[in-house]
Amino acid sequence: MDKEFLTKTSRSVTLNVTAGKIDSFREKEETTSTTRIYEDGFIGIAGSLGRPDEETLESKAKDALELRIPYPCALEGELDEGTLERVVRNEKEIIPVPKFIPTMQSFLARLGSECPRFAFSNKISLKNEDAEYRNSCGRHLVSSTGRLSINLIAQNRGSGNLFDSAFGYSGDHFDEDVLIAKFKEQYDAFYKDVDLVSGRYPVVFEASDLMGTFLQQFVGELYVAGASLLSGRLGQDVFSEKLTFQDDMNPYSHPGTCFFDDEGCVAKNYRPTLIERGRLVNLLTTKKSSSQFGLSNLGTAVAPCDGVPSLGFHGFYLEPTAESLRELVPGKAIFVVLASGGDMTPDGHFATPVQMSYLMEDGRLVGRLPELNVSGDFFNLLEKDYIGASCGDPLDNSRMCAVMMDVARS
Repeated sequence: MDKEFLTKTSRSVTLNVTAGKIDSFREKEETTSTTRIYEDGFIGIAGSLGRPDEETLESKAKDALELRIPYPCALEGELDEGTLERVVRNEKEIIPVPKFIPTMQSFLARLGSECPRFAFSNKISLKNEDAEYRNSCGRHLVSSTGRLSINLIAQNRGSGNLFDSAFGYSGDHFDEDVLIAKFKEQYDAFYKDVDLVSGRYPVVFEASDLMGTFLQQFVGELYVAGASLLSGRLGQDVFSEKLTFQDDMNPYSHPGTCFFDDEGCVAKNYRPTLIERGRLVNLLTTKKSSSQFGLSNLGTAVAPCDGVPSLGFHGFYLEPTAESLRELVPGKAIFVVLASGGDMTPDGHFATPVQMSYLMEDGRLVGRLPELNVSGDFFNLLEKDYIGASCGDPLDNSRMCAVMMDVARS
């Protein structure tokens, strides 16, 4: 009989922002505990809130074996600490909790002064996550990390719209001057209308906005069933040599994430790899699906505290090919802020409306574009039309990527 134990603790303070002012806040702390027992090809699971008596939880997991839920036992042994750490802590104090509300209210007041025609709303949060994993094969992992998230929507006063633009930040430090300058650049460009002739242009997305649309093509079950555009291509050079695509579980490049998955797996550099220099090297799997279909286990599983592990993904990481957006896309490009409602046909044609975008020249936003439609083919976008990825904004570690697309006015 094999066992594994997982405990997670989340502490957060979330501020609600309305018309540029903090009108309420919520402070929350939650601990969940999980015990899994494996025997004769079956899994028994018990979970609870808080830190219960471990023997009691283990007894409940043993009782749950009677449910006869099939799951392979493939526990990981001790880490080779010559290559990977078993304890990773990125827990520096971003803003002291007692100073969080006054610091953010001061920031919002300054932002409102610099951008007077915008009314800002939505959420700001400060969050810390701790996780500990142990199993009967000797693996013991500890993660501690935190992040500040600023997610603001901006209404152009008098427009009548619910919102007209968005401002975001996620990272492990706070630099008010840099953030204000970043948001002010977007604000200034918003009030400079520019036009665009339909044609092919470099289009700049956040990595998650582009690759998130395509993520289902990497699901192991769909691949084996022949329902993925990638079916039959594992191990082949399918994409641009400039493209390396990983799940970012590294707390230093993706603050707030745990470096191991809910099955105790740890990847090299804490980034499980799907595409390596254009080659499809892995698919999204759990230990169960990898065993069932004869695939490698990617190591990105997630699980509720009392449930069976399932497919998960934590952060979109594209290996940088340029130091900055100016180097990545010199000259004119389209910088996408909001694009929703897009989809891809079964044969891989992707199209999406772009509700909010800016014209960018040499890495600087110069004006607001009208609503657009952008489109391209899945394989072309990630092969011959793939331009590359920037190192991201050093402030918030965001990864931006650029692809050539067909662009037309709505």
